Amino acid sequence: MNIEQAQPYRQEIIALLESQKLPVNDLPDNLNDFLVATQNQKVVGVAGLEVYGNFGLLRSLAVHPEFRNTGIAQQLLQRIAEESRSKGLVALYLLTETASAYFDRKRFLRISRDEVPPEVQQSSEFSHVCPVSAIVMKKTLKNTDMKNVLVLCTGNSCRSQIAEGYLRHFAGNKANIYSAGIETHGVNPRAIEIMKRDGIDISHHTSNNVNEYLDIDFDFVITVCDNAKESCPYFPTKAVKLHYNFPDPAKATGTEDEIMEQFRQVREMIRQYTQNFVNENLKTSHAG
Repeated sequence: MNIEQAQPYRQEIIALLESQKLPVNDLPDNLNDFLVATQNQKVVGVAGLEVYGNFGLLRSLAVHPEFRNTGIAQQLLQRIAEESRSKGLVALYLLTETASAYFDRKRFLRISRDEVPPEVQQSSEFSHVCPVSAIVMKKTLKNTDMKNVLVLCTGNSCRSQIAEGYLRHFAGNKANIYSAGIETHGVNPRAIEIMKRDGIDISHHTSNNVNEYLDIDFDFVITVCDNAKESCPYFPTKAVKLHYNFPDPAKATGTEDEIMEQFRQVREMIRQYTQNFVNENLKTSHAG
């Protein structure tokens, strides 16, 4: 199997994309930033890159059904990432309707459309080809200045989700932010709502198990509950480990207003903590 430039294979690429129900009408005339995987001169995989300033749009990743689970998609992704770095790009964005779980495993993070740079939003994929229901994802192409930060709690449901939201907000492009749990309980709807009231959308967040991230070289691991601190797996990295035991708002009782008030109080505690963390450790002034 070979990975090569896509330009001579335009018709084969169109046939493969159409068979996978992916857009073809907006394919650029020049496919110099597209790659194909070939087997015995047959196109069995394709991936494309569109460049917008310092950002890349990953599109048209498809593998022929007979060749799935053979590592072809991963090789195409790696080559696209390498070419993106060689062009000086700082991040890759994508839209997907059916493959978000796959890209989760490849360290793409789900984000809102508001977090996408304006120049990328003007692409045909964002402006009119893909439906507004498509999931938006981002992968930062790490440079030497960026830090990897993990927030860990028991179920990756409330506190760590709120912290992830604020850390992304305050850190901007200074860090890659992840959150995870010793278990996965799903993102608490009240956590989504209380963050929405402060202007931050975490509805696209997912609940992830810490074991998914054991291969990432973290610079900071922040545990936000005592159980997570006690159960935190060993990270064979240089990670600085920090801990703050925030109250669990999921245990709040009373009327809905009373419960939401307790969520608000915890949110404000986490907001202050994360803002201080960024100011002290990431040297950024991106704060609201």
